[in-house]
Amino acid sequence: MHLIRICSILLCFFMVLACAEKRVIPEPVSPEAQILKEAGMFWDRKNYRQSQNLYQTLSQKPGLTQDQQTLIWQRLGISAFYNKDFETAHQALEKWELLDPRAAQSWQWHEYYSISLKKAVGENEFHQYLEKLSRDQDRPFEIRANAALSLAFYHFEQERFPESMSVMERIFTDADTRPQKIRLENKLQDYLSDLPLQSLEKALPFVDHERQNQFPQNIFFWTLYSGQLKKDSSLWDSLWPKLSTLSRNGGFIDPDPFVTQVEKWLDEFGMPIPEIVLLLPLSGQFSSAGWKIMRGAGAAHWELLLDGVRVNVKTLNTDQDGWINELKKLDTVSVVGGPVSRSDWEKIVDSGLNKKKVFFSFLPSIDEEGSAGWRFFSSPADQVRSMLEQTVSYLGFTDFGVFYPEDDFGRAYAQVFWEEAARIGARISGLQSYPPDQPARWNDIVASFLKVKDKDDPTKNPPPDFQAVFIPDSLSRVKGMVPQFFYFDQNQLLFMGPMLWSQAFSPQDFEQQYFSLSMTPGAWWDDNPSSRVDNLKQGLADTLQGEPDFWVALGYDFVRFASQLGTLPSPSRHRQVNQKLSQINFNDWSMAPISWDGQGKARQDLYLFQMTRRGLEQADLDYFYSLIELRKARKAQWLEMLRDGGQKEKVNPEHSLQQ
Repeated sequence: MHLIRICSILLCFFMVLACAEKRVIPEPVSPEAQILKEAGMFWDRKNYRQSQNLYQTLSQKPGLTQDQQTLIWQRLGISAFYNKDFETAHQALEKWELLDPRAAQSWQWHEYYSISLKKAVGENEFHQYLEKLSRDQDRPFEIRANAALSLAFYHFEQERFPESMSVMERIFTDADTRPQKIRLENKLQDYLSDLPLQSLEKALPFVDHERQNQFPQNIFFWTLYSGQLKKDSSLWDSLWPKLSTLSRNGGFIDPDPFVTQVEKWLDEFGMPIPEIVLLLPLSGQFSSAGWKIMRGAGAAHWELLLDGVRVNVKTLNTDQDGWINELKKLDTVSVVGGPVSRSDWEKIVDSGLNKKKVFFSFLPSIDEEGSAGWRFFSSPADQVRSMLEQTVSYLGFTDFGVFYPEDDFGRAYAQVFWEEAARIGARISGLQSYPPDQPARWNDIVASFLKVKDKDDPTKNPPPDFQAVFIPDSLSRVKGMVPQFFYFDQNQLLFMGPMLWSQAFSPQDFEQQYFSLSMTPGAWWDDNPSSRVDNLKQGLADTLQGEPDFWVALGYDFVRFASQLGTLPSPSRHRQVNQKLSQINFNDWSMAPISWDGQGKARQDLYLFQMTRRGLEQADLDYFYSLIELRKARKAQWLEMLRDGGQKEKVNPEHSLQQ
């Protein structure tokens, strides 16, 4: 019995033991695995400070697998990047890519690496890296495009605006598909939209307005105009023509969002229809100019309508009685172009209309410019300044002579030349007037001007005190005047004349030998490569209206300019008008561009021409310089020969010209 009890107890014990939970003794965990697990927890929580410390510790541990090393260097590089420890990030990212070259197949790796490179090594290396990466045709387009965008935005931040535009244009050309190009448009627009408006306005002078219908200029101008409208909705009238034209003709790959946005603005702000009046002589002495202005205005009006820009243009004939009363009735018109004659301007001032409407006169000067009215025409100062600045800065001239007719025109231009020369530090070393109606006296007067001591012995005559001569007279009289200078062997002087020369020039009636060194300004350049000039020529050709000239361009530019002015303040608030004109962003000129300062004074930057048998050509200052030096050298040799007893023989300017 006792034995049976013992066996029962043992049986129960083993049964309990069998039912008990078995204990599993875990294998020991390595310190590296524990740190790796802990680092992963910090990584998942985006606690990059702690994860960097732990991954940095792990990077020093031996015996890790390649997968573990790859993970460690990847997360160490990214953690250090977010902690702004760019030196560590730069080194870790390189080791990550070395262990797993696939890392560099994503833009994210290059983004981390390039920024770390800039911060840890230098901006020059950053620039070179992105430049090379964006041009690497072995890379996927996504990587090249992102590298180009980063580089372009970097240039923009550094205010290297042309370089930024150039990079964007290059990568846009490389894009093969429509989605790729649309993405570039969107990325650039997003970037520019996030910038302060002042940054875009600062870049404006450096962005090519001629190419505003091409990427990236189209995105830039759209974002600029949109930003200006967002800041000040009262600018809608002036910005609408630009935004409307750009939305339809801006060359956007997907224009629908831009057109839709303009339509939304139209619903919000309404359709502005600017009204413009032109005061033109259409039946009297100056009717030829009037009709040409009207022809250019008509071409601009039609072009604007095709672009979806509505504008009303009305013309009043100033050769007909009652035009002043007709102008008074046009209450809704605030902007007027013209008149062409000074007497008509005086009628406007006497009537007080210039206190109610903003007049842009087609006159070279008006009294109280910037308050009584505004100028849309080149002034005598514009003409003189364009020649003086180029001859002083490019040719190095310091001394000038002024040889002017004894009439109001000559005296006025001589005074302007004196003032403009003083402004830039040039000297007037010779000043002489002459009677324009007594050509028999011109030879003696030229001799006096040149300080000729002996008409028969050139060796006794001193060189002129000046390098160029300004002659403010008609070209017909100057043709008889300039040969007098050649008579006294002065073929190395540069002859400068007012715009009258370019307006009256005809290659069929022209003696090249006397004018191979001549310069005259002009507002119209027929061979101008500008796209706006091409548009004007094409528009006239399509309607069989012949070729444009200055007067046609004047009407064309004025209507396009006025259509973008919007609603101007009353002329009585001329300071506000002046401020708006000084800030206006119209650069779409077919003639020489006009700008206004804060006082409302206009400045037209004229072209410079030389007169040739082929016609008016843009002045070649390198040619002028070489020819002057050649003629001076030959004259010195000739004078030396005369001093040695040789025969006097007039210098042949035509011979010199051909060398």
